[in-house]
Amino acid sequence: MFSANQTPRNDRKDSVRNAEITKRFCWSLATWELREYVNQSAEWLDYGIDEFEKVGLEKEMSTVLGDPKVPMVKRSPVRFECEYYSTLRLPGNPPMGTVDVVIGKVVGIHIADWALTNGKLDATKTAPIARCGYFQYTVVRELFDMIIPGESEVVRAGLEGSVKLHTVMAKELNSSKPAAREADRDKEMPDSASLEVNSTEFEDAFQGGPSGTWDSRLVSWFGPHQSDH
Repeated sequence: MFSANQTPRNDRKDSVRNAEITKRFCWSLATWELREYVNQSAEWLDYGIDEFEKVGLEKEMSTVLGDPKVPMVKRSPVRFECEYYSTLRLPGNPPMGTVDVVIGKVVGIHIADWALTNGKLDATKTAPIARCGYFQYTVVRELFDMIIPGESEVVRAGLEGSVKLHTVMAKELNSSKPAAREADRDKEMPDSASLEVNSTEFEDAFQGGPSGTWDSRLVSWFGPHQSDH
């Protein structure tokens, strides 16, 4: 997802308009190295102006989405290709415009090899930036883990976002006896005992990898608007 303020005249930003028209968009991670481009590409420009060219960023076109192809920020270490799902419009207080929150389904993930540590995305390498209040931003340079006590393996797998572990658990559930599946059908979530995931599979699955998922709620940058697409 990404969000964009409308103009004081309640005009949508190019990024929102293009996503709604083409039913697709790409997301690029905003990093410390790219911070000046992030700022320059936020300038209000007339529809039809290519911000990639204006600020001097090289494009890399989408490979999973169909036509029309969507440009991504080539220098960004993490890029998502997304199918448009919906737009949530939050009314603003004039003279500030309404905020458009665009939601999509990720269908393609591109992660630079150098951004991985033991198969996981390493934010200390990518140094992502995030918008704070006023004109201030912050940059991520340190990480720490916290695991909620008492949670089942299923919940921990969801919080970790591991595709591999999810696959292991799905196979375990599908191989359960019919009677056991019937008993669990009305449960909101199966407990860890019913999954029978051994510790080796659990540890291996948690290694994630380039095909895994990761939590993008902390920072995001849609990238420059591609106004001619």
